Amino acid sequence: MPGLLLVATHVAGTVGYRVLWDAHGATLLDAFYMTFITITTIGYAELHPLGDAGRVLTMVLAGSGIGSLFYSFTVVLDYASSDSVREGRRRKKMQKQIDAMEGHFILAGAGRVGREAASELAASGVPFVVVDPRPEVGVLCEGLHCPWVPSDATIDASLIAAGVKRARGLLVTTSSDATNLYVILSARLLNTELFIASRAVDESSVNKLLRAGANRAISPYAIGGRRLAHVMLSPRVVDFLETALTTGNKALNIDDVVVAHGGLSIESLQVRARSGATVLAVVRDGQPIANPDGAFELIAGDHLLALGTAEQLKLLEHLLGPEVSRA
Repeated sequence: MPGLLLVATHVAGTVGYRVLWDAHGATLLDAFYMTFITITTIGYAELHPLGDAGRVLTMVLAGSGIGSLFYSFTVVLDYASSDSVREGRRRKKMQKQIDAMEGHFILAGAGRVGREAASELAASGVPFVVVDPRPEVGVLCEGLHCPWVPSDATIDASLIAAGVKRARGLLVTTSSDATNLYVILSARLLNTELFIASRAVDESSVNKLLRAGANRAISPYAIGGRRLAHVMLSPRVVDFLETALTTGNKALNIDDVVVAHGGLSIESLQVRARSGATVLAVVRDGQPIANPDGAFELIAGDHLLALGTAEQLKLLEHLLGPEVSRA
């Protein structure tokens, strides 16, 4: 409407000046030029003489033209500052941030379990993207300073928008095993190398989720039940593990470091003396070797489960060489 009003004013002014200046041989361009400089308040000079009728036309044109021009600007500015436009710009900015990410994690579902997982990922400082269609998830992501794809994770386009082809891992935490199964199947087809960990609402669904392509399937209820039993049987042990397994804890952490090159023993590396970290176990071919002695020789691909502060664990990574990568 504002645009049409502005166009109509220009057309009326052009026609009016053309008729008034017909005797002077004025062209349509002359008439349009006069209309334009009047409406925009530039007003250089009259191209041809104006009588009383011409002056009246100019005043009417100036009043209506300037009014319609400012009205158009007001409408455009109001639209540009609207919530929908701001949200669109925010989404574009966030998508650019996601497109620049590589080796990140994707969290599909931000319910009760997903929120806890998101908090742990944020505390660890690793980059991750949340995929969930619920509007309230945006508040969570703003608080955790992580990008968000407001769409259903069962849709391939949503996973692609989250960078599934470049991602390091996928956490599937929705409250439906059927939905989790569908997300796993979609993600596995899009990225065959992706590490997928899934929530199992029902303990009986664990094997199905694994067969669908998940690397790990965990039942929070089963873990919660076992944790409660352990609290009763060995409360101090549980407290210790709770502290050690809390990501971002400055006092104590348990971390997993992958050995890129082997051939050295734990004793020759002087892990304890040079880093301060304690090697709890070595996982080789999926089998844990607890409390390895100093003569134990490491080979490429071994996973060291070590206990220490964040600084000590970082020293252990440097000790094992620049090509060592975190699990």
